[in-house]
Amino acid sequence: MSAEEFNELPPHLQATLALDQGHYLHHRIKGWCKIDLYWLHDFYVELWFLYDLKSIGLVRALTSNRQLEPYLETIRLKLKTQKKDR
Repeated sequence: MSAEEFNELPPHLQATLALDQGHYLHHRIKGWCKIDLYWLHDFYVELWFLYDLKSIGLVRALTSNRQLEPYLETIRLKLKTQKKDR
């Protein structure tokens, strides 16, 4: 499964896959959300928990290195290199 295919799934299935099959890596706080970062298959997934820490407000697979920038100051992550067309 690719990150793009994951993002096409219904949110409840995305959350189930991330929690059951993903590997928890780190979290960060943004506003009223605790954002957990998981490694699933060959990509990173964020789960955005609302302030009550029981409700998931957003699940998304990260499809670019730029989306990982908030984590790079606190943990080391494998980043895919962009291939340039010749």
